[in-house]
Amino acid sequence: MRRRTFLSGVFASVASPSLAQMDKVAEFYRGKTLTCYIGYASGGGYDVYARTISRFMQKHLPGNPNIIAVNMPGASSMTLGNHLARVAPRDGTAFGAVNSMLLFDPLFNGPKSKAQFTGGDMTMIGNAVVSAAVLVALKTSGVSSLEELRSKELMIAASTPSGDTYLLPLALKNVLGLKLKIITGYPGTREAALAMENGEVFGRVWDMEGIKAARPQWLRDGTIRVLAQLAPKADRAAPPGVPLARDFAASEDDKKVLDVISLSTALARPYIAPPGIPLERAQALRDAFWATMHDPEFLAEMERLQLAVDPVSGPDMEKLLKEAYALPDPLVQRVRKALTNEG
Repeated sequence: MRRRTFLSGVFASVASPSLAQMDKVAEFYRGKTLTCYIGYASGGGYDVYARTISRFMQKHLPGNPNIIAVNMPGASSMTLGNHLARVAPRDGTAFGAVNSMLLFDPLFNGPKSKAQFTGGDMTMIGNAVVSAAVLVALKTSGVSSLEELRSKELMIAASTPSGDTYLLPLALKNVLGLKLKIITGYPGTREAALAMENGEVFGRVWDMEGIKAARPQWLRDGTIRVLAQLAPKADRAAPPGVPLARDFAASEDDKKVLDVISLSTALARPYIAPPGIPLERAQALRDAFWATMHDPEFLAEMERLQLAVDPVSGPDMEKLLKEAYALPDPLVQRVRKALTNEG
């Protein structure tokens, strides 16, 4: 399933290694088993994407190695990010699917960040889809619009303070003055969805592809209402008529703050590897990922799963992160204030 979103444009072409390098890479990978780590437990959107990508990606790597998918949940994939940065082998046999906000955490949280790396340190392999984050509420909550949250409280589920399910609604709460009560401690999509079904909480910040992977029927039968998109521009994957949260901001400065924080939605399913991988193997991983994104059999499988594919190349991921980390300090400080929980 292919679509264009607010990040649409001309992606950088990926230069392939020379034949000699390819032979060298094939010799290294032949007979080996690579690990694709997943920063969340099984059952959610990250898990479905990563397992499907791993299954197809192995046939596009020189030497045709095996790829196994291994869940490593914890702290909204911060556990995995630090593992890839400090523990995992730097030989091209390990990569992982992490939370989109993780790559921006050192920028957004500054000295408070628990990341043992900055976004640019890691090897960017590719991103599978651009998907706007949305704030959803159960129909039974009685909340039908974002404006109502200025006077009516909505209790929502989140994972940990380092993930997008916490930081994005926190920004809405602080910048727009919304009455959001954010309850942490739900490790992933499965647990958060169950909490909503059990009446423990009544909403969540989710990405559209995650909803379609975990609870597609909720969109079809009206179980949830999509209150707002947390993105710089409208994503047509969201239901028609869903407003942008930035349009509720009181000033242009507040809109800029929300736009910066929602940068993470441009990398809704990022795949990264440790720093310092030999260049020809890093390039082989990027090429294999990119080939997978255009593999007809893979696209047919994603169509069957009703999941979108709108890839971003590794070099374009690097470019986006470089631009983000070069933002002027006054704007960065306003972003950090918006992501500070004072209550």
